[in-house]
Amino acid sequence: MLSSVSALKAGRRAFAAGVARGMASNSTAAKSSTRHISPSTYSALEARLNITFSDPKLMEQVCTHRSFEQGRLASNDRMQWVGKRVLNLYVGEFLAAKFPNLTVEMLQDMQHANFGLASLAEVAKHFGMLPAMRWESVVKEAPHVGQTKVLGKSVQALVGAIYQDQGAAAAKKFVAQHLLTRTVDVEAVVQMKNPKLLLAALTRQKGMQTPIARLMKETGRFTSSPVFVIGIFSGVKMIGTGYGSSLKMGEQRAAKDALIKYYAKEVKDFKLASLTGDEEQVTFFEQPSL
Repeated sequence: MLSSVSALKAGRRAFAAGVARGMASNSTAAKSSTRHISPSTYSALEARLNITFSDPKLMEQVCTHRSFEQGRLASNDRMQWVGKRVLNLYVGEFLAAKFPNLTVEMLQDMQHANFGLASLAEVAKHFGMLPAMRWESVVKEAPHVGQTKVLGKSVQALVGAIYQDQGAAAAKKFVAQHLLTRTVDVEAVVQMKNPKLLLAALTRQKGMQTPIARLMKETGRFTSSPVFVIGIFSGVKMIGTGYGSSLKMGEQRAAKDALIKYYAKEVKDFKLASLTGDEEQVTFFEQPSL
């Protein structure tokens, strides 16, 4: 009896040791696969994004987070610091010019929603940066914790690297081609808990005539599922439409539609201040008189 119990305990210990060895080997394999990324991975990434850095090691540094090797290797920290500010300038300038009716708060919300770290992480995956990333999670048992933040910062670092290596014009071109072409959702940042109150305040602020709601169309008024189509007018101009199962619902939706149309108004042809003039032709030296 005692021998069988001893054998059982010994078997359990052997099983636990085997599991531990397996976990250790898996961990080692994962680390070694992360640490030894082929240089061709980075050259392929440059080719995919149509970038040629002056230093072939620069893309590797772009993809190296400070968590990797406990910060002993050159990381993308400083590039990310610069890139974040370059992105804020170009993206902010673009949104302000494209959507002139958005408030500053709405512009900030739109920039965060569409160009924050979570959105930039998706851009990084689209670029194919994930297999090239060198980083280590602070939670060893969950190696993917922090990945979104790391990937988002890698895109900022990439922009910073382009800015520092090739100049402002190249960085702006990259941002315009790869980031500013993405669709942004204006409606998501326009907070409209009280659309009728907001519309009344907006029309007063803009010196417009007081909004008037008019019933445009209806069907099934005396049935269980009526539909009322409401138009909101300022003077003779209809500025919004909405429908609902009651006049009140239709009026509220029409007011919301008017607000969205106002704030989401886009300027199709605009010139950005950062593109005005030719940098090479600007000088602060005194020119010799003829």
